[in-house]
Amino acid sequence: MRDRKPRKRRATPPLTAGWLRSEAVAYLQRWPASEVRVRQLLWKRIRRAQSFHGGTDEEAAPLVEEVIAALVEARMLDDMRFATLWVDSLRRRGTSARAIRFKLREKGVSGDFIQAAIDAHEPDEGEAGSEDSERAAARAYAKRRRLGPFRVVEDGSWERKQKDLASMARAGFSFDVAKSVLEG
Repeated sequence: MRDRKPRKRRATPPLTAGWLRSEAVAYLQRWPASEVRVRQLLWKRIRRAQSFHGGTDEEAAPLVEEVIAALVEARMLDDMRFATLWVDSLRRRGTSARAIRFKLREKGVSGDFIQAAIDAHEPDEGEAGSEDSERAAARAYAKRRRLGPFRVVEDGSWERKQKDLASMARAGFSFDVAKSVLEG
């Protein structure tokens, strides 16, 4: 067995606003992201560049703000649009409003944008409002997980009903919504 030499990391280009912008754009072309996530990415790239070229955070901070401002102005970075896309996607999958808030907060979206996106979510046909939207999401969740009336093999036992209710509660649905979906 031969001895392996430690791999050397390839040096990054010098720290400039242009390089940071290209890194951010390359990331946003692959994945949608919130402003907080892009800011984290930029600081990660800055740390790596500083390890090769030196520099201080005070020198880098204006570059980050310049890049973020340019991306917002170019509408490549829009937390409201990001939140709206996630809310629509998660609602279709059967995610509760509580779970949606948690996931988006985790991604760095502010509470105002999250609430606005949930309020602006267009209910599917036949839905009247947020309560119906929550019920539709609960129904989609129960169908996907084959709970209650969506179970392949009918099981009306008390234990099974309790387990189904517990599953719906863990998913973030209220007792009333979960019970109405499972009984329906």
